[in-house]
Amino acid sequence: MVKPRTRVRQLVSAGIGLVAAALVVTTTVTANYGAASGTTGKGTLKLVAAADTVEVASYDGVAYMEPSVWLAAYDAAFEFRASHTAYDKPVKLTKTIIRGKKRTTTTAPAAIVDGMKGFKDGLRVTLKNKAGKVILDESRPLCPGGYDRQRVQTDGATGPVYPEFCGGNWFTKGVLYGIERGMAVPTVSDLEFETKGETKLTMTMSVSKPVADFLGLPKASRSAKQNLVIVDGCPEGGCEGEGEMGARSAHGADGAHGAHDDQGARTVVPRESLEGAEDGRGRLPLGGGAGGTSHGKPKKSSLPDLVSVPAWQISTAIDEEGTDRLNFAANEWNAGPAPMIVEGFRRGTAPVMDAYQMFYRDGEQVGMKRTGTMEFHEAPEHNHWHFLDFAKYELVDAKDKVVSTSGKQSWCLVPTDPVDLTVPGATLRPGQTGLESACGSKSALWLRESLPSGWGDTYDQSQTQAFDLTKVKNGTYRIKVTVNPDGNLYETTRSNNVSHRTVIIGGKAGARTVTVPPYQGVDTETWWNED
Repeated sequence: MVKPRTRVRQLVSAGIGLVAAALVVTTTVTANYGAASGTTGKGTLKLVAAADTVEVASYDGVAYMEPSVWLAAYDAAFEFRASHTAYDKPVKLTKTIIRGKKRTTTTAPAAIVDGMKGFKDGLRVTLKNKAGKVILDESRPLCPGGYDRQRVQTDGATGPVYPEFCGGNWFTKGVLYGIERGMAVPTVSDLEFETKGETKLTMTMSVSKPVADFLGLPKASRSAKQNLVIVDGCPEGGCEGEGEMGARSAHGADGAHGAHDDQGARTVVPRESLEGAEDGRGRLPLGGGAGGTSHGKPKKSSLPDLVSVPAWQISTAIDEEGTDRLNFAANEWNAGPAPMIVEGFRRGTAPVMDAYQMFYRDGEQVGMKRTGTMEFHEAPEHNHWHFLDFAKYELVDAKDKVVSTSGKQSWCLVPTDPVDLTVPGATLRPGQTGLESACGSKSALWLRESLPSGWGDTYDQSQTQAFDLTKVKNGTYRIKVTVNPDGNLYETTRSNNVSHRTVIIGGKAGARTVTVPPYQGVDTETWWNED
């Protein structure tokens, strides 16, 4: 049976052609005032319904509904910043109303803040049948941002500026989201509920009073009611035998960040001098002319700051060959102020590219340096180019002695997770900066891989990528994650390139165990957003 999905919102974004964040999207929204229907002249948020009656498809008694109620911003942009000073400190959430050049900021009461996710229990969804009986009554976080923007004023913003999500992961430091002037975002990304045999329902969505008061919603615009007509999504058995459709995560389901990255298939490429030819320009592909490689150290304003995040989602498993493994996820991110951009130029007809780090300032390329090598990884679920020299994963003992090493040796870099969108130069929507990033096909002559400011790249390490525990005795160890391990990438500082996460290994062969103490009060071994 096929269960349709209404484009599920995900924090990860690998595999959709993300970009090298050289053209940084600013957080200022320009407001051009003029007549438009539904305006207030003051700047107001309203809850609005797209239709009085909505047809909803049901599959085996479960209905899947696309967004049909919107949170709209009239005559002003509404910007929200959520951040905390430490992982074990509460999240502070501010609202800024932007009218032209005027910005008015207020801080949300702690009681209505739901971490990085938005407003706690801010949205209530109620479903009643024809007899008035309640069949669903639930509260959920209200995210004043979202992926599917709608324009609601003729003189409103001409395109989206803010990110497509609220939230992050355990190690997210700060996020920024909002609604552009004259645009609207969905109150929910999708809604799933049991129909209980009903064919007609009444749905009411409402914003809780504390949240509505803080947002300044008019009393008449705090709720929206719609009639739902339930129809069979699989008439005459049309969905039989097709399997289930679910959301695919970039953390293990796609080629770029798959968990089954067989490094035994990787091409062995000797590391060479990063200086290139004698003139410092390096070799360019297929007889091309020499490019403008920078001489001397690039200025800090054009450099990224690569930071290692402690490992998370750690578990033991037995791989397909019967080997005890320690699985984990790792993320390395860019704290800015400039994007980290690496471009590869093919070395003749070999499956190898010379890699150059490109330096940008104020959206313009100001130089480049030879920085390493790219290789073509020809393996199932991959068949694309990987950049070497980016990170290293090791299991070490109390004296920092390596006891096991990850099989992960190369990367296709894409921004999968926002870590801190409040840092200088942070890119809010990396998919719209105009410089496409791709992992490349086998016939590629050139490609670009990047990490925009504020974003990180997460990989799941399992199977042959995970640590081999065969010769590791029971005891306390640390997962050591090092970004830019050889110092080949230029960045503002290398003081934050290494992170450690304590793990306690136990059990016996074929049944190894792991205990993971919280990191600065953060327990990462439950699923993110799980209460």
